[in-house]
Amino acid sequence: MLVKKERIPVMHIVLIGMLPSFLKKMIYRFRGYKIGKNVSISLGAVVIGKKVSINDGVKIGFFTIVRGKEITIERFVKIGAMSVIDTEKIFIDEDARINEQVYIGGMKTPQSSLHLGKRTIIMQMSYINPTLPITIGDDSGIGGHCLFFTHGSWNSQLEGFPVKFAPITLGKKVWLPWRVFVMPGVNIGDECVIGANSLITSDIPANSLAAGNPAKVLKENFPKRPDESSKSAMIANIFSDFFEYLEYCGFHITTNNIPNGFKATVTGNEKSSTIIYITNTSYQEKVSGDTVLICRDADASTVNKFRKENFHTVISINNNLRSGTGDAGEEIAAFFSRYGVRFSRLD
Repeated sequence: MLVKKERIPVMHIVLIGMLPSFLKKMIYRFRGYKIGKNVSISLGAVVIGKKVSINDGVKIGFFTIVRGKEITIERFVKIGAMSVIDTEKIFIDEDARINEQVYIGGMKTPQSSLHLGKRTIIMQMSYINPTLPITIGDDSGIGGHCLFFTHGSWNSQLEGFPVKFAPITLGKKVWLPWRVFVMPGVNIGDECVIGANSLITSDIPANSLAAGNPAKVLKENFPKRPDESSKSAMIANIFSDFFEYLEYCGFHITTNNIPNGFKATVTGNEKSSTIIYITNTSYQEKVSGDTVLICRDADASTVNKFRKENFHTVISINNNLRSGTGDAGEEIAAFFSRYGVRFSRLD
């Protein structure tokens, strides 16, 4: 064979992958990799590339392989244990997550690439084949056991059998539950929801609900937007569930009403945090410690203004914005994501 086929990089795993994270990072930096602060590359995990940039807060799990000619992993990305990402160009935007035992690879071409948007997630046991480019937009979710193929071929094209090579594109806020099969050349528009166990063979327009084998559009202009009263009830329910979750985890919650909102003190496990929720953009009290301010509706400049007033984390629910980090803020952001509410970082 003229072209050497790359298999599991056993020697790289043995010689470098088994080292502690800090030694691995030293070796990779010596090789010219750009590696930010608080990056963790777990036991057995390796990153192999010619042009590599790994930004702050990235965590790569146990015995995971990331391999490509060009690799860019932005801030706070998490890649689970025993996953493989092996294609020519890899771009994973900030806060994206790839869970355990995901395989991304297969036949390679000069166009092979994977582009994951901000806050995307690919769940366990999915298989992604980026022979041609696969692009997944911000805030999209790929359930477990999903299959993406950018090429379909086996029997001879010269005998009349179908052969297709084509990229796959998913827009923003697309949701594929478990066991969805996406065929070559498919484009799925923004804010689409696909039913579980569906086979996607053709394009799905934006704001659609589709399902079936093959999938068909069941509903357009989807979803119906809730009014402000309904949204208030939903937010109250999320907070109620959040505090119940914290109490289950051993924390004590004290809540007091304040004008246009509430103030909660969370104590336990040798930690103390203050969570303040307001439905307007007016709050004057001085704060200290691990404090989170959550505004119902605040623009970017207002979020940044509050952040400068020493709040560890400031969140705007309606505008899906956040600034700052802290234990309580990270916990709240992660909990809201259970309900599909995700926040863009301003810092």
